[in-house]
Amino acid sequence: MKYLEDPRLAHYTNLLSDFEMGDIVLDGRVEAFSCKRAGDDKRLSRKLDRQLKQELATSPKSPAESPLGPLSESSTRNLLIDLIITMNASFPDYDFSSLRPEQFLKESHLSFVVNDINTHLAHVDEFRIEGLTSGTEKKFLVDVWRTVEDIIRLRECEVYRYIPDLDGDPFSEGTLWSFNYFFFNKALKRIIFFTCIARSKLFSSVDEEDEELDSDFGDEQNETDMDAEEDFYSIRQDWEEGS
Repeated sequence: MKYLEDPRLAHYTNLLSDFEMGDIVLDGRVEAFSCKRAGDDKRLSRKLDRQLKQELATSPKSPAESPLGPLSESSTRNLLIDLIITMNASFPDYDFSSLRPEQFLKESHLSFVVNDINTHLAHVDEFRIEGLTSGTEKKFLVDVWRTVEDIIRLRECEVYRYIPDLDGDPFSEGTLWSFNYFFFNKALKRIIFFTCIARSKLFSSVDEEDEELDSDFGDEQNETDMDAEEDFYSIRQDWEEGS
């Protein structure tokens, strides 16, 4: 997947990154990708497609069992692979290659999706404009949807939702709530991934303290190693001089 740079989306992603909203901290992003595959993405897509075909050959499943459609069809397999590669690109510290089609859901109504996102982010403007002039307009979500429409043409999109795993993905540990939507325009061959994770501010503080402790321990360990190395060379020098 090729990341499509757009300064407007970059601004929204930057705003939603570590955004404090009362007692919670948001980690959100709105990113656009082209479905054109190259390099590592192409190799991964071939590997995943082979695995899916092998599974079908050894234990065929009913097409109705896949929320994305029949896995016997290449279009369904390509869709699953596109969603996986998009998540890998958006969260490079995680590997989503083992995700199953059952972990995605096709949304039937665009209005429900928009309402869900608006509900979760309804108070962003209230905290965003704190300290600014009283006349500052509350239009964060209006601007976001206007930009998304401009890039992806919402009414021409199929919308999919990722259902977080309980272990091993960024949407699990310490999460109060999250949403993870893919707006896929087949004609444009583009995907917009709109995701947001909310965690308790207390959890975020504890996590930062753990990172600081790990860093301090690493520094102390390095100092100990250096002292031990100096002692070794000092002892060796004394030994050589005495021999």
